[in-house]
Amino acid sequence: MNANNPLLLPWTGPMAGAPPLDEVTTPLLEAALEAAMLAEDEELARLRNVDGPSTFENTVKVLDGLGDDLDRVVSIYSNFCLSFSTPELRALRRVMQPRLSARRDDLYGDNTLFERIRVISRDDGLNPEQQRLCQRLLERFEDAGAHLDEATRAKVAQVNQRLSSLYSEFSDRVLADEEELVTWLDEDALTGMAESWISAARETATIHGRPEAWAVANTRSAVEPYLTFSPHRAQRQAVWHTFYHRGELREETHTQTIITEILALRLKRARLLGFETHAHKMLDRTMAGSPEAAIDLMKQIWVPARKTFERELAKMKPLAEADGIAGPLEPWDVRFYGEQVRRRDHDLDPAVVQKYFSLERLRDAMFWAATQTMGWTFEQVDVPVPHTDVTVWAIRDADENDIGIFHFDPFARPGKRSGAWMSTYRSQYWGNDRVPPIVLNTCNFLKPGEGTAALLTYTNAITLFHEFGHAMHGLASRVRYNALAGTSVVRDFVEFPSQLNERWLSTPELLTRFGRHIDTDEPLSAELLEKIEAAANAASGFRTMEFLASAVVDMQFHLQTEPVDPGHLEAETLAEWGLPSAIVMRHRTPHFSHIFSGDGYSAGYYCYLWADTLVADAAEAFEEQGYYNRAFFQRYHDLILSRGHTVDAAEAFRSFRGRDPEVGPLLRHRGLV
Repeated sequence: MNANNPLLLPWTGPMAGAPPLDEVTTPLLEAALEAAMLAEDEELARLRNVDGPSTFENTVKVLDGLGDDLDRVVSIYSNFCLSFSTPELRALRRVMQPRLSARRDDLYGDNTLFERIRVISRDDGLNPEQQRLCQRLLERFEDAGAHLDEATRAKVAQVNQRLSSLYSEFSDRVLADEEELVTWLDEDALTGMAESWISAARETATIHGRPEAWAVANTRSAVEPYLTFSPHRAQRQAVWHTFYHRGELREETHTQTIITEILALRLKRARLLGFETHAHKMLDRTMAGSPEAAIDLMKQIWVPARKTFERELAKMKPLAEADGIAGPLEPWDVRFYGEQVRRRDHDLDPAVVQKYFSLERLRDAMFWAATQTMGWTFEQVDVPVPHTDVTVWAIRDADENDIGIFHFDPFARPGKRSGAWMSTYRSQYWGNDRVPPIVLNTCNFLKPGEGTAALLTYTNAITLFHEFGHAMHGLASRVRYNALAGTSVVRDFVEFPSQLNERWLSTPELLTRFGRHIDTDEPLSAELLEKIEAAANAASGFRTMEFLASAVVDMQFHLQTEPVDPGHLEAETLAEWGLPSAIVMRHRTPHFSHIFSGDGYSAGYYCYLWADTLVADAAEAFEEQGYYNRAFFQRYHDLILSRGHTVDAAEAFRSFRGRDPEVGPLLRHRGLV
């Protein structure tokens, strides 16, 4: 079967080949994973038994490229688990994740390999990129406890394998609440909603067996518009409750016991590895360097953000009172009345704005911006895709050199995790020549009805540009080794290119060219553009506070030195920091996938704020030089976008900006001063 398994055959097609995504099935994935693991075992045996002295070429470089077949299969498996989940695939993941975790621990827990690489790393003949690769690999060995005694290494591996199972179970339970739970509406409750949203609500109801009704899907892309535009308070509360209580509404999908065990195991692992807490372990190699530095930044922003929100709330209350709400505003009220204030103060109707923001034109706009700044060209190509929603683009530079392949998967559907993200099918590296990456942007925008255009809110448009910023970071990579490529940077730097790319959305050059009315094709007027710019900081206090609430709770979870009750600690932390009652965490604990579906952003949700500090500072330089100044963007490309992890993040920023970042530009940009 393996010889005929398409997932194990060399990839064919443009730019070093494309994965056969139209042939993926769970049985084929399982068979491919088994075969690729055996092949990697043989490679690892050869690496462990290399003849003669260990060198960079026969040890470090080999380790960087180890298990290429397995990497290719795992990339497909991982992306399908996120975007095309089925009961069969979830069952496979429950079995496979602990095994993959055990393999990683076996590799990076190998003390002999660790010592070989440590000796090689001291070779004065290594170039800077080779030294960085040695450092990155040594960090992986240290994370697995390779420098510790055998008994401790075994305990670390045991924790990692249990955590991998818990992460899968947490993700499956949250996804179940997103897939299976909806809020039903009658026709009267549709007042205030855009036609495209109503069409999507009818489609959701059809999927759930009631084609004559309307239902709000339990995803952010469906919920937030309803909370923002619906005047029906009782229905807003119902929609809010179903969404913000994912992970605690049903016994079979309750996540508290999973979260409690995850937190306890992370603390145990940190202690085994010699750290005081999980937060200290996770921030040890970041730009922040310590939990205390991250908390200090959050404190600097918290006070002005709260004061700004209090001013916003004061403007909302008279409007709420006019609607008969005598008491305090609740979390399901704030988006709606914040929108009413914005309409009144800025004469800005989001339904009108949305008519200028079609997904297709905004996609073309972000491509155009990349062409103007880097000379990239985009050609849609016919390669295998897993779903008809997915489009694929070949990207080349001005000299027709291959940059990479870009997959775009924009719409929500059953089996797809909520949110938006960038991932890869292949990272960039250097073989005989540069091997182009295959990068994927996944979003969860509401899919329009048949024959109608997908229209985005301004917030959705920001998400689109944000994720393409990650994609550009992966695509622009020009490094030699896979472990250092693209977005393989420290966590509080990885959001810098993505959040910076959001700024191009609001440039007049782009909006006047691509902001065209979906019905009349008239361009976005200077008057409307001025209103959009004037309203940019409306509700900035609210947006900042809901983010900070999540970041603060995340950090407090992972600073504990004893096992905790998650619900109690969440409430205690938010009370201590003084979160207004009208705001809840953007991601409440029971469904906080950023930090409980894997290690990635655990004790790291603050990184969006840290990166935005870099962004605000760098953006002032772009405002001075011009966002479409090709020479200045080339400087950004050469010093940051293309360098991956070959340079220290702080050093890279300092080289680009000429100094360390300052917090003042962030406060100014968010209107908090």
